[in-house]
Amino acid sequence: MRPEKQRSDPHRFCPHGVRISTHCPSRKMSAHSSNEQLLVTFWGTRGSISTPGARTQKYGGNTPCVSVEYGNTSVILDAGTGIRNLGIELAQHKGESLSLHLLLSHTHWDHIQGLPFFMPAYRRGTRIAIYGSSKKKTFLASVLRKQMDVNYFPVDMSAMAADLSINEISSPAFRIGRLKVVCQEQVCHPGGSVRYRLHAGRKRIVYATDVELDAFMGRGKTSPSERRLARDYLSFIRGADLLIGDGQYSESEYPTRIGWGHSSMPVLIEAACRAKVRKLAIFHHDPQHTDSILDRLWDQYARRYKNTHPKTAIFLAREGMTLAL
Repeated sequence: MRPEKQRSDPHRFCPHGVRISTHCPSRKMSAHSSNEQLLVTFWGTRGSISTPGARTQKYGGNTPCVSVEYGNTSVILDAGTGIRNLGIELAQHKGESLSLHLLLSHTHWDHIQGLPFFMPAYRRGTRIAIYGSSKKKTFLASVLRKQMDVNYFPVDMSAMAADLSINEISSPAFRIGRLKVVCQEQVCHPGGSVRYRLHAGRKRIVYATDVELDAFMGRGKTSPSERRLARDYLSFIRGADLLIGDGQYSESEYPTRIGWGHSSMPVLIEAACRAKVRKLAIFHHDPQHTDSILDRLWDQYARRYKNTHPKTAIFLAREGMTLAL
């Protein structure tokens, strides 16, 4: 894609090697013309709570959900409200069996609240494997069932007719079809979270949302524990073809949100550039950030980094965007 000339277009610094579509693809996830094609689609990019409305139409108001397709292997990252539209798309392929894999970063509401509305989960013959980290006192399956308790939701999880398997991750690496999945716990988020690295042939995608990078990579962070956390993060994302990273706050907002478990845009960008990430998708947009605010923030940070870090393509994740890597 050629860089756009408009001043506020968040994609104008993307390299020609990235093809971007800003419409929801109308196709089955697992059907491809090329076994080597790697597709990443953003179904939800908003953090904390969904924000529908005229002021968030450009970047989207649905909470986190990203699909990754490689050959006949389909993986879904998180089950925020964005997974509902993905489910509607998948449900159009009636009569076709679906085998889906859902990787959860953690179980805060904005990352699981779309699961009860995921239509394929109610269709017999669908297989859905869910992966996530166990909690210290609660099993993953119990957490997912509780959000569908009658006190919070009218339909019990037992109504899901699909073949569901809920798996607590016990290994730092495993395979899903042709994809190798590497995972690592993130401690700088209330309750913890998991970051994932997907290996598709020679391509690598990192999904690392809901982590407070400023807590160990911000200005003045030099203690041994902070340096260790920084090394672990940079090593995990190093050389990634695409990093989907948490950049919820502006530089000025972060000091009033310390401990909330999210990163500022400039610290995320600095980390991605230090690790020689090829493409950075700034993700988990703050619910207070309208399209115009995101455009303004992007203009501010784009001017700062476009000349100093030309080898890293940086853009704001947008709901409905598809990247072909």
